[in-house]
Amino acid sequence: MLVGETGSGKTTQVPQFLHEARLDHQGAIAVTQPRRVAAVSVANRVAQEMDVDVGTLVGYKVRFEDVTSPVSKLVYLTDGMLLREAMLGKIAIIIYPKRRTFLVHVHVRSSEEASIYGTFGEK
Repeated sequence: MLVGETGSGKTTQVPQFLHEARLDHQGAIAVTQPRRVAAVSVANRVAQEMDVDVGTLVGYKVRFEDVTSPVSKLVYLTDGMLLREAMLGKIAIIIYPKRRTFLVHVHVRSSEEASIYGTFGEK
């Protein structure tokens, strides 16, 4: 768990570091956001920082809107989309920023999928 103040880069910088370290080789790095507006705006900001178009390396998924591609490695999505994507096995690393804490769960694509629900079900 990583703890940081608001604005310290938990949502924007850490996913880029994980990507640059090539920790996304088995799937995308998913970063959850509580609302669709946040998911869309953060995806736009990170894409701009990485100098790529939204929908390529950086994308977002919210209800009724999927702006990703097969090459997307950083995907910002709402909490509601997380479960669907995890069940489809498209996610390698899940980042769940909440308040000032930052929880990372590395999804190993095995029968341990239930650990996702246990990890994110705790409050």
